Amino acid sequence: MSQKDTKKSAFTLIELLVVIAIIAILAAILFPVFAQARGKARAISCLSNMKQLGTSFMMYVQDYDETFPLGVQEDWNNGWPTAVQPYVKSLGVFRCPDDGDLTQPAGTGWAGAPISYASNGFQQWNGSTWQVFGLMGVSQAWMGSGAAGRGMVIMNRPADTIMLAEKHNREARGSGGSGNLSAWGPGNTITGVNWWDWTAPGNIPDGTRALTAAYPNGRNGSVSFKHNLRSNFVFGDGHAKSMEPHTTNPNPATRPLDNMWDAQRN
Repeated sequence: MSQKDTKKSAFTLIELLVVIAIIAILAAILFPVFAQARGKARAISCLSNMKQLGTSFMMYVQDYDETFPLGVQEDWNNGWPTAVQPYVKSLGVFRCPDDGDLTQPAGTGWAGAPISYASNGFQQWNGSTWQVFGLMGVSQAWMGSGAAGRGMVIMNRPADTIMLAEKHNREARGSGGSGNLSAWGPGNTITGVNWWDWTAPGNIPDGTRALTAAYPNGRNGSVSFKHNLRSNFVFGDGHAKSMEPHTTNPNPATRPLDNMWDAQRN
């Protein structure tokens, strides 16, 4: 047998570089796919959380004469999360996996836990006083919003009326608010006004606003849209689905009947 036949074969430098280049190309192709899959899984987990919250509300209203809890009490304590928590049991259901900030501002441990969702507390001036047109608003006697909860009977279109929306603690704090806290202030509601932006932003979506405007003044308002520019919502009949936030109120001036935040529209 010749020396040539017994010589061990080995990869050349060129061959090694080709293999490394192929691995790099495959990684560049597959990593975004994996990231999208993880993002989709988080969005599905969030939707599941909101569906559970929708079910908890349906149980609550059946126990309380078909009346929703208040979004926030007169004294800014014990908001809707406190009311439905006995039907949920797990604090994790109140949190979206894509909400990257679940911390509390210093000294607010008494104010409840940071959460990722907010009730529809949409309100407007009706010509003589402020009126809640959403389902669970801020109870404030000085602005004419009474202490009683709102009944399901006020909804003309429950399947198209928003009950809950995503409003992440990260964005509430990032916009200068104290956070989206479960049991204090209007952080856990979306009111449609910016009176309480120092606690958390309150603008509802408006499809006529600029897409590039900074949160919460853009067309998606104070709704968080971290799931591929979409958000999860719970509706008045308890079902949950994903939508682009601005489509919930495409044009308040010319299409008021398409404003899903107005529970009393026909």
